[in-house]
Amino acid sequence: MYILQALDIHKSFKKTKVLRGITLQVEKGEVLAIIGPSGSGKSTLLRCLNRLETIDSGVIEIDGELMVRNDPKGRALYSSEKDIARIRRKMGMVFQNFNLFPHKSVLENLMLAPMLVKKLDAVQAKERALALLDKVGLSDKADNYPFELSGGQQQRVAIARALAMDPDIMCFDEPTSALDPELTGEVLNVMKDLVFSDHMTMIVVTHEIGFAREVADRVIFMDDGLIVEQGTAEDVLLNPQHERTKTFLSTVLMAR
Repeated sequence: MYILQALDIHKSFKKTKVLRGITLQVEKGEVLAIIGPSGSGKSTLLRCLNRLETIDSGVIEIDGELMVRNDPKGRALYSSEKDIARIRRKMGMVFQNFNLFPHKSVLENLMLAPMLVKKLDAVQAKERALALLDKVGLSDKADNYPFELSGGQQQRVAIARALAMDPDIMCFDEPTSALDPELTGEVLNVMKDLVFSDHMTMIVVTHEIGFAREVADRVIFMDDGLIVEQGTAEDVLLNPQHERTKTFLSTVLMAR
């Protein structure tokens, strides 16, 4: 059984069609990389899967539970807010710009959601948070505030914060795009550890083609709200069939 299914997803912002019939499935333990030019709908798709944006029509099912389906008129009909809140907890989200709480310490950033949502006591939440900080190589930063950290460190904290909720799927929206090149590697190394050591199910919107080739089981190339091409990382990245994919990859690689 797929851990995530999205069927015929449509999404518009006013009169602009951003997603035009996207269908994808993700298996447990699979790493799916989504690549494509700016404005192709990659981030919008990820936000729709996590219900940060609502869709106009389509079906999204996570771990066997329906989050949204079509009503008899073909319009999106969402499950109850209570059910959606429970389903969304299966997905961790890491954003481009970290989204840490600036007025809370690193440790407090990691403890907050497990205490509020999962009802862990402070001792349990702290123990879990410290273990995750150790995992991402930031044990010595527990008492620091986000402004005292580099961008790479902030993003590693953001990853640890998402992991603190024990998600079944980790979603990354261009996690290195706000970082200087020298800080990108430390974030990608944490993500690689999640793949190779923890076998985490991941959906990664990324412009890091080398990273996608190294860790992704499958790659989707999107353009203009459509999936243009998909397949294994080797097939899509090394032997693309569609002219649009070839043009995009050659442009990206020339820019490096």
